[in-house]
Amino acid sequence: MEQTVRKAFDVLEALAKSGGPRRLTDLSRELSLTKPNVYRLLSTLSELGYVSKEEATSRYSATLKLWEMGSVLVHDANLVTVTAPRLRELCERAHESVQLAVYDAGYAVYVNKVDSPQPIKAMTTIGSRIPAAVSSTGKAILAWLEDAEVKQAFTLVRRFTPLTRTQRADLDRDLADARNRGYAVNYGEWRPGICGIAAPLRDHRGQVVAAMGIWGAEGSILGARRDELGQHVLDVCAQASRELGYLSASPSRPAGA
Repeated sequence: MEQTVRKAFDVLEALAKSGGPRRLTDLSRELSLTKPNVYRLLSTLSELGYVSKEEATSRYSATLKLWEMGSVLVHDANLVTVTAPRLRELCERAHESVQLAVYDAGYAVYVNKVDSPQPIKAMTTIGSRIPAAVSSTGKAILAWLEDAEVKQAFTLVRRFTPLTRTQRADLDRDLADARNRGYAVNYGEWRPGICGIAAPLRDHRGQVVAAMGIWGAEGSILGARRDELGQHVLDVCAQASRELGYLSASPSRPAGA
C-alpha cells in the first residue's frame, strides 16, 4: 500500500474519531509520525476540504465532507431499496416492463428493473446506459436539469432510428411537454417500435434524482392505453417520491386527460 495515502487516512480517521479538535503534536504522538510529516498531511487534507484548522488555537478537525460522501453512497443504496416495491407495483399495474434510471454525464443508467410477465416484452440490463435524450427515463430527468446538462446529453444523440430527435429544438419541445404533463415519452427514438413513458423521482430537497418508467411495443405504450399508463406512472412515482422524503409529492393528471 502507498504509505503516504495510508498515513493520510490514518490522520483523517484519528480526527474523525476524536470528538473534538486536535493539536498537531497530539496527532504526531498518537500516530507515531513526525510533526513535519503530520503537518504536510494536514495541509493537503485541508486543501482538499477534508480538514479545517482553528486559527485561534491551531487545532485541526475533520469537516463534514466525509459525511457528505457517505451520504451520497447511502442515498444511492436507499434509492434502489426504497423504490423496489413501487417498481413492482408499476409493473403489476401496467403489465409492461419497468425500469429505474439515474442520470450520469448525458446518459440514463439503469439501476433496477422488473420485466413484464407478457410473452413479448422489452428487455434491458441493470447497469446498462443509453443516451438520456432518446429515452423516456432520461428525458424525465433532463426536463428538470439545467441547460448545460441538456446540452451535454444532446451531444450523444445520433440517428438511432428514423424517429430520433436530431434537432435540439425537437428535444426541447419534448422536455417542455414532459414538464407540462408530468411525464416524458420515448416515441421509438432508441430502438424501432419500442416506446416508453417515465416520470421523475424527487428527494427530500425536491431535486430530481432518478426516473421510473415503463416501456414496450409502440402499440401497447402509445396506443389506446397511453393516458391510463401515464396516470399509473404519475401515481407510482409520486408515491415513491414521498417515500424518498419529498413532502409535496402528489399524483397529477396527464395534460388533456
